[in-house]
Amino acid sequence: AVVVGFASPVARLAYAMASGMLPHVKSLVTLGTGCLVGAFGATAMRARERHQCLEAGEFYECGGRYYQAMGHAWDFTRRDFCVVFRPLHHCDAKATAHEAHVLATTDFSDWGTYKRVTFSDLDGLAKAAALPGPFWSDAQWALPGATAAVAADEATTSGLGTRSHQARPTKRSLL
Repeated sequence: AVVVGFASPVARLAYAMASGMLPHVKSLVTLGTGCLVGAFGATAMRARERHQCLEAGEFYECGGRYYQAMGHAWDFTRRDFCVVFRPLHHCDAKATAHEAHVLATTDFSDWGTYKRVTFSDLDGLAKAAALPGPFWSDAQWALPGATAAVAADEATTSGLGTRSHQARPTKRSLL
C-alpha cells in the first residue's frame, strides 16, 4: 500500500491553513457575488428609469432640426409666459438671427410652428443630446406644470399676460 503524505512540514502547514480558511473564502465569494449582482441590478434599473424619463420628454422638430422643451417660464420683459427649449444640436452664432446658445425662449405664437415628435423619431445625435427631466421642482407647487391660454375676455390673476397655470384666475376678495 502506498501512503500519500506531504513532502515537507511546510506543505502540511499550508494544507492545514487552506482547509481552515475554506469556509471563510466561500463566504467572501458569496458576498462578492451578491454585491456584483446587486450593483448590476441597481445600474440596470437606473438605466431603465433614465430611458423612461427621456421617452416622456417633450421633443419638437422645426426645419429638420430637433428641440427639447424644458418648460414654460415667466418673461419679465414680455410680461407673459414663453417656452424655454434647448436645441438638440450645436448652435453657433448666426448673423442677423441669434448668438451661440444652449437654451432659448420663444413666444407661443412662434412655438406653434414647431411639430411635436416622440423620442423614437429623433435622430441619433439628437437622442444623445436629450436630457431626462423634469427640469424644475417645487414641493409646494399645486398647479399644473404647463400653462394654458386664457380666454380673450378674461384676465389672468395678475392682470398680465395671455397664459396662466390656473384654469381660472384667482379673484381676491379681501384687499
